[in-house]
Amino acid sequence: MIRSPSDDLITFTPDTKAAFLQHLRENPNNRRVSPSDKEILVEWLTNQHKRPSSQEEFSRRNYVRKAFAWDVKSQNLLAVAKKDGDKDRTVITTDVIAEVVETVHENNGHAGWDTTWKDVSTSYYGILRSDVIFLLKKCRSCVGNPSKRPKGSTAAKLHSRHSDHEFFDVLNADSVKYDDFAVDGQENNGGKFRPHN
Repeated sequence: MIRSPSDDLITFTPDTKAAFLQHLRENPNNRRVSPSDKEILVEWLTNQHKRPSSQEEFSRRNYVRKAFAWDVKSQNLLAVAKKDGDKDRTVITTDVIAEVVETVHENNGHAGWDTTWKDVSTSYYGILRSDVIFLLKKCRSCVGNPSKRPKGSTAAKLHSRHSDHEFFDVLNADSVKYDDFAVDGQENNGGKFRPHN
């Protein structure tokens, strides 16, 4: 049987992507990285001649230089693996989360929430499990297939809360001691640096 292009379902419609961007605005999280935050990180990693403006910025830059790396060859910002055997993960900014999740989900054959989250979290930094779930609930291919949903929604919610905290908590405004810092002193849950507690 020959399939027509209209038979191929789009994983995430433009409306889904727009709803997701609204979701990001309404649910800011310190573990997501905005495009402007990425620029700051890249500058701190690549411009060795720029002097810090304060002791606080000096401490923050030192942490960033331990937790992130700029891959000159691929031109990618990487979150450095914390454990031996783990691999560095590509930092994903908020403006491309939906596209990355869509690509991973399609490449794993629409394997479901848990598998897609595992695939995303082992390769990428800056995407939360709750982001994956929000998007996959609206996947046109999976919406009619109950086998794609995780077993026991309560257990999935508890796992989601736990898994989201596995990320470096790089974005926040509260400054504390060295290795626990903020990019600036502004209070804003949507885009400042602070490591995971």
